[in-house]
Amino acid sequence: MGKDRLDEPLDLHNYSTWKLRFQLLCAELGYSRALLQAPIAEADVIISDKVKSVMAKNVKNHYLEAIVRAANAKAAWDALAATFASTCNTRKVALRQELSDFKMAN
Repeated sequence: MGKDRLDEPLDLHNYSTWKLRFQLLCAELGYSRALLQAPIAEADVIISDKVKSVMAKNVKNHYLEAIVRAANAKAAWDALAATFASTCNTRKVALRQELSDFKMAN
């Protein structure tokens, strides 16, 4: 795809892979620090806005609101992480329950 787009946008089941690929994309573009710290200087604000734009191009439509509402790229990054942390924990609990209910066939 384009130089600022990943092959697969963020969706419900690919967060862990998407997260790594997006970090690498930001590193390639020279924007890594925007994911790690809130902007302080005007140059940081510009980079943060660019990262939010790149992030918006790499997510499915239903995650756009979280990115747009965020004050900066780090806040958007953290909002997505929080969204998927709860999803991952819910899935883990469901899998544990399924495993405990599983019975061996004769």
